Parts: sequence; structure tokens; C-alpha cells
Amino acid sequence: MQKIIIIVTVPVVLETWLKGQPKFLSKHYEIEIITSYSENIKKIEVNENISIKVVDFNRKINLLKDLKVLIQLYFYLLKAHPTIVYTLTPKAGLLGMMASWMARVPHRIHNVVGLPHLEAGGKRKAILILTEKLTYFFSTNLYCNSLNLIDEIRKLTEKTVKVIGNGSVNGVDTQYFSDNMKYNDKVHVRNENNIEESDFVITFIGRIVKDKGIDELIQVFMRLKEKYKNMTLLLIGDYEDELNPISMDSKKYITIEKRIIHRSFQEDIRKYLSISDLFVLPSYREGLPNVLIEAGSYGIPLLATDINGCNEVIINGKNGALVNKKDEDNLYKVMEKFLVDKEYYHFIKNNVRKSIIDRYSQEYFYNELYKEFLMIEKNKN
Repeated sequence: MQKIIIIVTVPVVLETWLKGQPKFLSKHYEIEIITSYSENIKKIEVNENISIKVVDFNRKINLLKDLKVLIQLYFYLLKAHPTIVYTLTPKAGLLGMMASWMARVPHRIHNVVGLPHLEAGGKRKAILILTEKLTYFFSTNLYCNSLNLIDEIRKLTEKTVKVIGNGSVNGVDTQYFSDNMKYNDKVHVRNENNIEESDFVITFIGRIVKDKGIDELIQVFMRLKEKYKNMTLLLIGDYEDELNPISMDSKKYITIEKRIIHRSFQEDIRKYLSISDLFVLPSYREGLPNVLIEAGSYGIPLLATDINGCNEVIINGKNGALVNKKDEDNLYKVMEKFLVDKEYYHFIKNNVRKSIIDRYSQEYFYNELYKEFLMIEKNKN
């Protein structure tokens, strides 16, 4: 049986973005994963039917630590002899592709899930661009999770860039993400989060960082709640104050405003989706966001910025709405429309789940992924 080694920077990727994918691939390949330490490592190994090797990945740039990880990866890959190394996320991609090239792994696949340099500036932007170019140079096959992202990647490399299926990195389990929770259970979720039964719940799930548009979302919500009383903003995710902090004002509002409910990262987000009336992702940059197709599969109307990835998932005016990036007034106007225009709201809600199932079902994605790996093995990429 051929061996595939999947490299990701942090284990949470395996619990969210890639959940179920290693288990599927283990039916056809011997699968190993390399990532950083987490208390959930053993649980992930059991759930995914794979083994995990831990290395000391650091998401920030640290030349000494990064060099140490590169050497660790090189010697491990020499010993493991994989047919394919598959990397996701920037740091895992750079070090994983370099080590794989050094170890002469025949098939080195990198999947681009977003381009941080698009929202960076100065020296940081230059470093991020160099990181991408080096990663692409050492790879043999390039993929990305968004059709629209291809044009940006082509500015950095002449190599062919492909998308698996219709995009995403894992598709969506449309049975798992299905609104089948009983009414009384939904009332219980609202009660335990101090949310009134009559409240219109606007939900964001992701990292609580500036690049996700949190500052704009908070400002718009604070304006709307002055006009509409029965509203709650539900934020699910962790702060990343060292990497991409939100403003002090936003953090203050999250802390003191009773109508803003913040919960830390959740492995299972379904109970929060079950009480959501509108899912909002006002991000500055994305690949193709899994959380958007998960919420859509749950039947929740979608609102996101008109950027790569989001504007592939959302068909404006049919399964959701698109707004301008960093535009508070536009965000306010469209969020208000969902609140007050019941005919528009129900039209969107009735369309959203089918639009996701038709394009992003996990079964379809896994079959397309397996076909790609077979083609690569046969050198027909």
C-alpha cells in the first residue's frame, strides 16, 4: 500500500478543515500525519485511523525553530519513504515541500488555502510572497481551494494550479451539518447562552482577528441594536492577539455588551448553528471557507464579503448576499435587509442548503480527491 504523509501546522486543522479526510484516504493508502502538539493528538489518531508524528511547528517566523523542524522533517521523510507528501497552511507548506524535495519524495503536493500577503504590507508582505514562491518551487503539484484564487497564484508561479471538485479542502458532510435538532433542544441552547427566544441571532465562527472583519462586524452590530432590540451577535472562536489583533474598542464591546455572546473555539459547532438566523463572514481574505459551506448546509442564509472563495459559495441574492470588503455602511444595509425583509429572508433560506449540497458535498469531494491522487501517481497530472 502506498504511503501519504499529510503535513499541517496545527492539529486544529485536522479537527475542523480536514475532519474525516484522513480516515477516508486510509481506505486506499497508509496515512501518516505530521503536525504540532495538542492534547487531542491521541483522539485524532483514533477518530481518523492514522498515526501522528509531532514536531515543534511555530506559526510565526522563527529561523532557528524553523530550521530545526526542517531537519526533523527531512530525516523523518528519508526514513518513511512516502509516495506523496500533501501539505496545507503556509508554514507546513514551506517546510514540508522543502524537506520533501531534499528527501526526494516523488510527489510533493501543496494545497493553497489562502494568501496572507494579499492583506499584508511592507517587509511582511515581501516575506509572505517569498514563502509562497519557495513553496511552489519545491512542489510538484499545486492545488488551491478556490477557483478565483488561481489567478492570484499564477502571479507567483508558472506551474499549473488546479482545484479539486468545485473547491474547498474537504467538502461538507451534508448529513452531519443538517438542521435536525428538536425545537426544545434549540430553546435549551438559547437559554444556556442567555439568548431570548425572539432574538434574531447573527453568527460568526472563526478566529477573532482583524482580517476576519470583526471590527466592522462589531461596529455594524452596535449601530443596528440601537434600532432593532431583538438581536444577538454570537461569536465563536479564539483571539489571536499576537498575530492579528482586533481593535481595543471591539474587544471592549465583546466584553461588556450583553447582546454580544463570545464563546471560545468549539470542536462541534452544530448547536450554535441550530439557533442561528444569519451567518456572517465579513473577511478581508479567504481561500474557500469551510465554515461558510457548513453553515449553508445547515440551511442558514449567508452574508460575506465579495472576495475570493466567498463569492464562489454565495450566489448573490439566491443563497445569500455579498458585501464590499471593509465597508461598514454596505454591511449595515445588507444585514438590515435580512432583518426587515421577511420575503427576501425566506427566499434565501429556502435555497441555501440545496445550493451547497449540489456543489460541495463531501462524498463528491473525496471521490475527486482520490481521482487526483491516482492521476498523480500515474504521472498524468
